[in-house]
Amino acid sequence: MTRIVHISDLHFGKPAAHERLEALKDLVSGMRPAAVAVSGDLTQRCANREFEQARSYLKQLERSAPCIVVPGNHDIRWLGAVARNLGFAGFFRRKAHEFKYSRYRRYICNELNPLLEIPGAVIAGLNTAHGISRGSLTRRLKDLGVIGHVRRSDVERVRRLFEQAPPGAARVVMIHHNPIKGPVSGRHGLANTEWALEVLASIGTELILCGHDHQEAIHAIERSPGLVISTAGTISNRVRPGRSSSFNLVDVGEESLRIVTYTWSRDMKNFLPSTERLFPRPHRPGRYNLDSMQDDGRDLGHVEQTDPRR
Repeated sequence: MTRIVHISDLHFGKPAAHERLEALKDLVSGMRPAAVAVSGDLTQRCANREFEQARSYLKQLERSAPCIVVPGNHDIRWLGAVARNLGFAGFFRRKAHEFKYSRYRRYICNELNPLLEIPGAVIAGLNTAHGISRGSLTRRLKDLGVIGHVRRSDVERVRRLFEQAPPGAARVVMIHHNPIKGPVSGRHGLANTEWALEVLASIGTELILCGHDHQEAIHAIERSPGLVISTAGTISNRVRPGRSSSFNLVDVGEESLRIVTYTWSRDMKNFLPSTERLFPRPHRPGRYNLDSMQDDGRDLGHVEQTDPRR
């Protein structure tokens, strides 16, 4: 069995919940995972001090297991990179891109699309946090800088990585933005959610790890049998109304995929298991044909959504 602890949206800064962060760190140590996957939004305002705190915390987690991290929309300096995102070419475009991810790369990781291979699984990080860019634009003004998108070139890279992975290894993709509408927020995190899910399923992805919505959830995609989505809640105080901080524990076996949601208990001052789902693992080759899949950004249909409170 391969064990992955999936956490998201730590939001170091004012919203950080230090009691919960300490409890999580102790739990991770006892769970003995093969990896800790952190799906973005390490900081609240992309400040140097917040990144320093996040880096220190990740180093503590790494005493238990290797960490793989992707940036979230709160982790990039997108306001200072508007020129690049509007499509200006040449020198200014390159400089703006470097500026946008400069603090994340300085404190967390130089690689925006990291890869972690562990016994039984390959985890491919895929950056969806691009700030104001063509691919992330929607008709809603309040989506500016908040919504992300999956890039075709990044999917091609993941496809090559998955082709080289051992036959029995679980193919896992980690992104920040949620591709399924949150039950409370009612919003997708991705501008091209349907295309992204279709193409990721086609290359053999079994599991997508994401965050962003600040609400825990487990989704099974009916139109792509075998594709499961683990949405981790936030560890911070920025929880949805009526919800608690949470994270997900993923166990990958030879025949099944088990996801347990751990929810913060104020009375116990700890995270306790609240929901468990078990899925059979698919045994299918990739069906990748990127040229035939048009990125039209349509909403996704035919989704089974699971309320973790049940």
